[in-house]
Amino acid sequence: MKEAAKWLTISAWLYILAIASPLAVRAGVESPDHYDARMAWWREARFGMFIHWDMSSLAGTEISWSRKGSRPLDVTGDPAGYVEDPRYDHLYEKFNPKKFNAAAWVQLAKDAGMNYIVFTAKHHGGFCMWDTKVSDYSIMHSPFKRDVVKELADACHQSGMHFGLYYSPRDWHHPDYGIGDNARYHQYLKAQLTELLTKYGQVDVMWFDSFGHGDSIQYWHADEILTLVRRLQPQIIVNNRCSFFGQELEALKGDFDTPEQRLGSFQNSRAWESCMCIVDAPGGGWSYRSDGKVKSFAGCLKILLGCTTGDGNLLLDAGPNALGEIPADQSERLREIGGWLKRLGASIYGTRGGPYRNGAWGGSTYQGKTIYLHIQKWDGDRLVLPALKSTIAACANQTNPMAVPAFSQTEKSLILKLAPEQQDQLDTVVALQLVGLVERELDHGHPL
Repeated sequence: MKEAAKWLTISAWLYILAIASPLAVRAGVESPDHYDARMAWWREARFGMFIHWDMSSLAGTEISWSRKGSRPLDVTGDPAGYVEDPRYDHLYEKFNPKKFNAAAWVQLAKDAGMNYIVFTAKHHGGFCMWDTKVSDYSIMHSPFKRDVVKELADACHQSGMHFGLYYSPRDWHHPDYGIGDNARYHQYLKAQLTELLTKYGQVDVMWFDSFGHGDSIQYWHADEILTLVRRLQPQIIVNNRCSFFGQELEALKGDFDTPEQRLGSFQNSRAWESCMCIVDAPGGGWSYRSDGKVKSFAGCLKILLGCTTGDGNLLLDAGPNALGEIPADQSERLREIGGWLKRLGASIYGTRGGPYRNGAWGGSTYQGKTIYLHIQKWDGDRLVLPALKSTIAACANQTNPMAVPAFSQTEKSLILKLAPEQQDQLDTVVALQLVGLVERELDHGHPL
C-alpha cells in the first residue's frame, strides 16, 4: 500500500471531523411517524437480493472466511476451504470479471421479484470493490480496473431499484486493524464510509457486519460511525450490527434486526430481515461456491413465506462467479421465484405479517381489509384457526380461483374446508375479505 494513498487530504479530514459529532440518540430526535415514513419502502419491498462478490470467486471458497491467517479480535472455528494468506491476498491480481454487467444483475433481481439490492463493498478480507482513494487493495488495481460499486449504483438508480451497501468494519488485510487503540484504522474506516456515502448518489441501506464480538463501543467508536452515516445519508436505513458489544444501547440498535442463515421468529414490534444464501455449501454459502448446490424452489418459497408471514423481509444472497455472472442455476431459481410472485405477489408486497401467528400450518399476511392465508399444511380437508372479530365478507383462492374453500366461523374458531386434490402442495393462498380493517384483529400488536 503506497503511503500517499493511505490517508485523505487535510481538507477532507476537516470535513469528516466537522460532521462526526457525538451520536444523537435517534429515539430522542425522530418521531414514530418519521421513522415509519423512512421505513415504508423497505417494509413494502419485502424481498431483496444480497450479493457477496469479490476476487474470492476465483478460489470458489467462502468470502473472506477462507483466508487462513490471523484474525485480530475474533475467535472462530475453521471454515472449509482455507486459502493461504499470500495466495488469497494476491487473487485480485488475476481478477478480471469481463462478463460483469450491472444492468443484467439488476434485471435479474427484478425478474426475481426483488425490490432492493445490497452489495458487498468490502468484506472481512479487506478488498474494496470501489475506487477508494485510501487503499491500493481495490478493484481499481486489478486487471479489471472498473468501479463495481459505481456501475451497480448507477444501474439501480436508473431502473428504480433500491440500492444498499454491505461494509465490514473488520479488515484482516489492513496493517492497522486492531492495533493498539485502533485509532489509525478507525480513521481509515471513516474515510471509506465517507467515500461510499458521498460518491454514489442515494444509498438506501447501510448493512454493517459485526464490528467484532465482545469489543467495546469505545474501541470502535461505533457512536461516531453511526452518526457519520446518518448525517451523510439522512434517509438511510441501517441494520443492527453496530450494537454487537453485549451493551444494547438504544441508539446503536439501528433500524432492523438481522437473523442470519435462519428464519426470524414472528416479530411485529420491530423490523427484521433474514439474510440467507440461495446456495448451500460446506462451511457456508456466502459468495460463489463451486461446490455449492442451489436450494430447491420449494425451499426458497418456504423461506420467503416464513419471513413475510413473520412480518419480516428476506435478503436472499446470490454469488456471482469469477467472470462476473450470476450462474445459470442460481438465475433459474431466482426467475422461478419471480414467476410465483408475478401471480401471487399481492399477498407479499406491501403487507404486514399477521393477524395469525405463523407455524407449521403456514402463516398469514394482511393489508387493509384483506387477510392472505398462506396454507402449507392442511389437516386432511380442513384448517382450523382462531375466530376473527370481524365478519368475513368474501373468500377466494388466489392459487386456484376455481377451488374456493368453504368456510364457517364460530365464537372460537374459523374453519376452512378444501378437498385435498384442490390444495396446492407448496402454498394455498386464500384471501379473506373482512368487513372491518384487519388491525382490529390484533390485540395491542400481538397476533392471534
